Amino acid sequence: MSSLERYGDRETRIGNPERTALTEILRAAVDQGYIELDEYEKRVDVLLAAKTVGEAEVVLSDLPAYQKVLEAQEPEPPGSPDWIKWLWFGISIPIGINLGVWLVLLFTIGAVYFWPAWVIVPLIVVATSLTFAERGIIRPAEERRRQERLRRKRLS
Repeated sequence: MSSLERYGDRETRIGNPERTALTEILRAAVDQGYIELDEYEKRVDVLLAAKTVGEAEVVLSDLPAYQKVLEAQEPEPPGSPDWIKWLWFGISIPIGINLGVWLVLLFTIGAVYFWPAWVIVPLIVVATSLTFAERGIIRPAEERRRQERLRRKRLS
């Protein structure tokens, strides 16, 4: 499976600007000694007849220069945004303080009602809800926008 198949772009149509750019990759392959001139001519014929990325990719997939182009377009795996990390760090402070006070009371006066639950549970619920919203709503929307930008960039 090629890198472009992961994006579902094999059926994307190509035009003359894309064919010209891809022909340059073939020309560079001849200059660098990866293919011979007669093979170049056959590949250019296939490339000029190609209507989609999948058809053009057949003659380019084994060339190092084309692999570099694909690697440059590899998406970065989305990580957790900084605000999620700071959110969890931020709620750990009041949780830690409340647990610390409760533990001091537990060791000094004995069994004490676990009142930090009134602080911990709401903070955990809010932070968990925001984290799930980021991963289920915000992140997919950003990924769709990023894919659309990549698609537009490839077509221009």
